Amino acid sequence: MRPFIFLVLGMLVMASNGCQPAPVKHYAIQAEVIAVDVPKKRVTLKHGDIPGLMPAMTMDYLVADEKQIEALKPGDKISADLVIGENVGHLEKIVVVEKGPPAPAPPAPQSK
Repeated sequence: MRPFIFLVLGMLVMASNGCQPAPVKHYAIQAEVIAVDVPKKRVTLKHGDIPGLMPAMTMDYLVADEKQIEALKPGDKISADLVIGENVGHLEKIVVVEKGPPAPAPPAPQSK
């Protein structure tokens, strides 16, 4: 019985060491807003290289706080903090550094 207890205790110690959360990493990004989906807390960004993480691409990102994207419009240029941990990432500290062009006015109704 004693060897079994030591085996179980040893497994618990090893499991507790392996269950520690992965460290969270932060990456500064510069990007252009392509689309915004406030209800889903997502923003599509076209960003440059993120050194140490990925090359330039266009992709969707989850945001920590949807209030940070409510005023964003396609064409806005932003900077943000991309937080990556345990295979999950999200954006924080979103700052508009340049507003995009205004949306085109709707066409005037045509008279007959």
